[in-house]
Amino acid sequence: MEAKLKEALPVLRRLAEAGYQAWFVGGCVRDALLGRPVGDVDIATSARPEAVMALFPKHAPTGIRHGTVTVFLDGRAYEVTTFRTESAYEDFRRPAEVAFVDDIRDDLGRRDFTVNAMAMDAEGRLMDPFGGRADLERGVIRCVGDPDERFREDALRMVRAVRFAAELGFRLAPSTWRALRRNAGLLRHIATERIGAELDKMVLGSDPDRAVRLFVRSGLWRETKAPLEAPGEPACADGMRLGALEAGDRRWIALWAASNVPRDSAKRWMSGFAYGKRRLDGIFGPLDLHAEASGMPDSREAWAELALRHGRKASEDWLAVMRAFPALSPVPPDTIGRWADWLEAMPAFTAAELELDGRTLAAAAGRRPGPWIRRTMDRLLRETAAGRLPNERRALLERALELAEDERDGKDGT
Repeated sequence: MEAKLKEALPVLRRLAEAGYQAWFVGGCVRDALLGRPVGDVDIATSARPEAVMALFPKHAPTGIRHGTVTVFLDGRAYEVTTFRTESAYEDFRRPAEVAFVDDIRDDLGRRDFTVNAMAMDAEGRLMDPFGGRADLERGVIRCVGDPDERFREDALRMVRAVRFAAELGFRLAPSTWRALRRNAGLLRHIATERIGAELDKMVLGSDPDRAVRLFVRSGLWRETKAPLEAPGEPACADGMRLGALEAGDRRWIALWAASNVPRDSAKRWMSGFAYGKRRLDGIFGPLDLHAEASGMPDSREAWAELALRHGRKASEDWLAVMRAFPALSPVPPDTIGRWADWLEAMPAFTAAELELDGRTLAAAAGRRPGPWIRRTMDRLLRETAAGRLPNERRALLERALELAEDERDGKDGT
């Protein structure tokens, strides 16, 4: 038995000793059978929530309305959910009614895909009423029961079907794929942040390229509450392999740099995913740099100005993407290499990183602080970034005093 499941066995055994059924369920069973790392361990039981809370003094009623209690044992947290059935789904997402039941088979019957509708007991015996293990062996994602009904119950399942197929390297069963295409329009009922969470897992997952292709081919991209605006079907440059990049936001940067989707359309679409302003800036800042780099002179001064304008991280991320995919670059590969060397040599990206502060400069110049200090420090930063001036206190002070004197004498309008 997989290590994380072994760690959770005391939970199953405590429930069993009290006379209740208890099973590992869902993704932890699927991944254990596939030999993949197990993430969260979910447990289903015939015990009602109040009985679970009585058996485990350390607990949190995290989803008590739907029968879920988080129990804490040996420093670990486990979600324990009472066997249940669901009916009368609201908004194509949430069940309006939940009924507790005593048979694990009824509980498994409400789940999305056969590979997620298996249960394992403390002895490692499998409960598999819908052929999930056979579908694992065949590499198939197939809905439990009627796929149209499953997608009408929870439209997010269509996005999850695409994610599982890409992540596991499986194919979608023809009946599931056809139902997905038929019901794609239901995705408009799903909150965009929930869709964004699934898309993020796709792009950062094991096969982002296949995930993106399936998401586009399915037509789901057209059906979010705020649809992606693209000229025709979204497409990426030929030979694009997002998986060549380490999982992270550089994959998003590469995806949009390679696509035919306008930058503003992509940002509007992703803004609905609740990724946060800082993260969106981290993705679209390098894309702004990408647009500005086209036609830029290949000089250290020009590159330094561009890098300072966008910041170290945006510059590093953009260079990494261009090195991974030279066909996307607006400048030749040798230029990218040279700019990377210049970037590495840049000792400061803000005036605060210079080995000289405004107070010291004002005292040395014998002048009162004022806007002249900021202008002088900005000039020092640009010259340091361009490699014309070392980031050393004495050299910076000497140059600063020259600039300040020139300004006071009206020789330099900066």
